Amino acid sequence: MIQRLFALLLIAAVFSVVRANPSSDLRPSFFQKDSVYAEQYAALTQVDFDSYYENLIQAENDAINKATIGFIIGILSTGFGVATIVTSFDSGHYNEWVELNRHILKITGIGLTVVGITGISYGLYTFFTSTGENSKRASYERAYEIYKRRRSELKDGAKVIVAPAVDLLGGSAGLQLNVLF
Repeated sequence: MIQRLFALLLIAAVFSVVRANPSSDLRPSFFQKDSVYAEQYAALTQVDFDSYYENLIQAENDAINKATIGFIIGILSTGFGVATIVTSFDSGHYNEWVELNRHILKITGIGLTVVGITGISYGLYTFFTSTGENSKRASYERAYEIYKRRRSELKDGAKVIVAPAVDLLGGSAGLQLNVLF
């Protein structure tokens, strides 16, 4: 009997230390997964989660815009690099300047082509990973819509949440009733 009581006290102490740890508090990365916690946390602390979700969505949009600019610069750089390489190898036009600077044109063309292909690859990688149904932006938008819907439901009246509860010290279990106004 004493061993069971000691085990329950040890478990309660562990849970109270975890509960009292400031790093285990609800963090912004936690709200990305479920908007219910964001809505409940906002109701208790009066935090403006509209700007939080809008900032997340805007950050993802900025990443897409950055990748688009890199993709366009990559295309232009590849085009200029290929044109420079073709000009340096073209011996049909007997231009003195091309003949004198043929090696410089080859090196410049190869460099521009490599930089361009790198920019195109980065842009395509970002488009494939950051757009569509599996993107972070889409998940942020879905969570924001759910948050707005639940917030509007809460403004209409009280919301009752029933959750299972276990009392380790009292040795009982049951349901916990939370009412949000």
